[in-house]
Amino acid sequence: MPEDLAIFIDWENIYISTVSEYGAKPNVSAILEKAREYGRIVSATAYADWTDGEFRDAPPTLYSNGISPRYISARYFPGGKSQKRRTNSIDVMLAVECVDFLHNHPQVDTYVLVTGDGDFIPLVNLLRSRGKVVVVIGVSEATSYHLIESADHFVSYASLLEEDRAARDRERQTKKKEVDPFRELVRAVEALKKGDKTRVLGQVKQQMIVQMGSFDERDHGFKKFKDFVVEAERRGLVKTVDEEFELHVYLPDEKIPEQLVSDLASEEPRRDGSREAGDEGLDLTEDLTPYELRTICRSIAGLRQPASMVEILSRLRELGERGELELSREEMVEVVDALLEAGYLNPVRSRPYKQAKADMTLYALDAQSKQVRNILDGAAEAAAQSASR
Repeated sequence: MPEDLAIFIDWENIYISTVSEYGAKPNVSAILEKAREYGRIVSATAYADWTDGEFRDAPPTLYSNGISPRYISARYFPGGKSQKRRTNSIDVMLAVECVDFLHNHPQVDTYVLVTGDGDFIPLVNLLRSRGKVVVVIGVSEATSYHLIESADHFVSYASLLEEDRAARDRERQTKKKEVDPFRELVRAVEALKKGDKTRVLGQVKQQMIVQMGSFDERDHGFKKFKDFVVEAERRGLVKTVDEEFELHVYLPDEKIPEQLVSDLASEEPRRDGSREAGDEGLDLTEDLTPYELRTICRSIAGLRQPASMVEILSRLRELGERGELELSREEMVEVVDALLEAGYLNPVRSRPYKQAKADMTLYALDAQSKQVRNILDGAAEAAAQSASR
């Protein structure tokens, strides 16, 4: 039996995106047909103010396709250049009813969100933390690349517009054999460079999806997209630079802007333990609870050692997104600064991966330190007690 799935459609978002990018209203039947590839549809709801503009013509089409139009009044309040700004009451109601559905229908394993709005990232994270599979369908050009990375699967709306699905499936299988994904990666970087757009990993992958209709690095033997890009760098096709805690992708012969090389170093904690005037810093024992310190050290210990600053701070951000830490980005940097000063974390010069051409500064948790060992032992004991309950 196929898994049950529920569909939640941010109609305003998908409508505006398809009209802006393709000059056409959303193809409801194509969306439903794609969703059925992931399971049996047991619930489908679309959210909008159906009295607003062209939205008023949509309910009959939605009803005929088994989708329930959910009316939410789009309220306005003064402000902005136009003196009227729209509230996000539609997004809030979609998220609230999705969470309510999650609790009342535990048998539903897959959730399809039709939107490109990055504000739904917390909802995606919540669903996935409850063991649900999340599929996002959206217009690639108008979808937050962070939302794409948060979901289990992203389906580009452009891939739904093919008139003959059988012919498209045959073409897709042929295309997978013929198209060189590494060449498409280079094309994606070139396109983003030409458009003067950000080239972080998520944006590059999003561009590849636009070019190829769909792309999954796992189809080519890579667990993560970063591993795919690293392999391309090993082949001399691209080069990567750490900047602002994210990996940026450049062409091999491209001159890297000077500020990009230095920005990450300015964000990294000071390795000599020095403080600026008036900077009292963070105290690991005074400003963090034992639980927070255990969680941080255990998470860093779970990384490949030594790890880059990007990997360490990304792991701390993941803890924050899961609600295990309540720290701002600046406080996370302060925590790592304090770990370095206390000697819990030590900088080492090493190559980030075997084929890298040069060493870089990585950071290793001093597991031989008595203090660190006590923290990790306490974390293991707490985990064992939790498992025995």
